[in-house]
Amino acid sequence: MRLLATTIAILFVMSLPLGEAQAQKDTASGTRFYKEGEMRVKEWDLFYHDHMDGSAVRLRNMSLDSLPDELVLRLITDSTQFCFPMKNIITSPYGWRERWQRPHRGVDILLRTGDPVRACFPGVVRIARVVGGYGYCVVLRHPNGLETLYGHMSKLLVKPHQIVNAGDIVGLGGSTGHSTGPHLHFEVRFQYEPFDPEWILDFKTYSLRTRKLHLDKTYFGISRPTGRRPQAFKADKSIIKEVFDKPKQHKEAYYTARSGDTFQKIAELYNINEFKLRDLNPSIKKIKSGTKIRIR
Repeated sequence: MRLLATTIAILFVMSLPLGEAQAQKDTASGTRFYKEGEMRVKEWDLFYHDHMDGSAVRLRNMSLDSLPDELVLRLITDSTQFCFPMKNIITSPYGWRERWQRPHRGVDILLRTGDPVRACFPGVVRIARVVGGYGYCVVLRHPNGLETLYGHMSKLLVKPHQIVNAGDIVGLGGSTGHSTGPHLHFEVRFQYEPFDPEWILDFKTYSLRTRKLHLDKTYFGISRPTGRRPQAFKADKSIIKEVFDKPKQHKEAYYTARSGDTFQKIAELYNINEFKLRDLNPSIKKIKSGTKIRIR
């Protein structure tokens, strides 16, 4: 019963618009919080209960049943909160690997040894060490509950619990761990479970596909394909199209000049830049009494 109540609370808080569940930022730690009434909780604490243990990339005893059936996560609020981790082609996609008969839980991105690998979103370092087949590996936890993983690097440039911004270099590309050559193994996870990075990243334009992500439980888990059914890991349902408000178009406004008026005086009167005022009135060289001056 307690687990059910917790799950309901999580889904309720995450479904609230920002006007009702206000996101706040602790400037000292960089941690973001949701606040609803008297409740103040870290964003990722909604899903991880402040569990920042760096002993394992994935919790093996965690069932997919523990994941919410569906929810919406805001990835970014402005462009400074995103950076493409490595701008290059995918050499191996997410999905089932027939050659090795096992799932591939991320995408492999071509690079050269020593190339800088950058944090995709702002967050906190949960893991920065050698992790089995991942080699030199970094796992970042992001405020909205997502985690990104960067594997096979030749050198680590961050430490556990370090706060990073989008675009910060977390390590240098390499071929450590179980690797057939220099590349970045990149994963996107939620509650330790991976889903296809191409749900959110466009490797043709090196951009973010959406600012809001719709996550469905069916996006998780990789099974061996049957028959000739093609693997479909394309961003469609996951994208929530946002309609951004267009800048308000102010109606034109005019001022009737009086004797002694100048561009400078009129600009000061309406608190606008004199050069802008002149740009609005390119045909007027000298102001006379009665002249219509456009001020907007």
